[in-house]
Amino acid sequence: MSVVSLKKIEEDLFMYAFVTLYPSIKGWQYCKSVVVVDETFLKSIYKGTLLITSTQDPAVSILPLAYAIVDSENNTFWELFFARFKDAFGKSEGMCIVSDKYEGIENAEATLYPHVPHCVCIWHLWNNVKNNYKKNHLQLKDIFFAMAKAYTVVKFDYHMAEVERIDKRFKDYLINVGYERWSRAHSTVNRTLTMTSNIAESINATLKAAREPPVLPLLEYIRQLIGR
Repeated sequence: MSVVSLKKIEEDLFMYAFVTLYPSIKGWQYCKSVVVVDETFLKSIYKGTLLITSTQDPAVSILPLAYAIVDSENNTFWELFFARFKDAFGKSEGMCIVSDKYEGIENAEATLYPHVPHCVCIWHLWNNVKNNYKKNHLQLKDIFFAMAKAYTVVKFDYHMAEVERIDKRFKDYLINVGYERWSRAHSTVNRTLTMTSNIAESINATLKAAREPPVLPLLEYIRQLIGR
């Protein structure tokens, strides 16, 4: 069955709305165990934020899993979101969660899914690197992505040696992030080809026009989208 959770604070007002539909719950067992998490701002006069999780099936089609409308992106709402998500989907073998490095997502996952690896979108990670190491980012870009996507530790180490020659601070930064969180060669789970949060960005792009009307038309639009 579908799950809809609405937290009201007073008549005609709510703090958050969480929705997951039966086709998503049923389809989860046939999909990759990679859950991509993202958020996007609503553009209506009511503002708010849309939190959404998605995955891919064996044919590489995108399946939205669960979504929520909240007042803003913060630790409390992310924890509520993951709690509802866990109630609906539980935990699958080899599961990992991919997102940007927003602290609220990491904290919520550590609380609700303490033994599930939290992997970092390599594109978001690169943007952090580019902002912190502007002097050498043009030299480092191709090397970083080749290193992240390398299938073997030997190839990873080869590219890391190149990084160290160019800017050792970059290597130290990546060590602090944790190789297993962004490197295919060091990953403790099979991320397949999901190295970024691009599938979530694709959903956000699809919902671009729907983010402008009020909440109810938005929820109905997403329901129909998943139905199709």
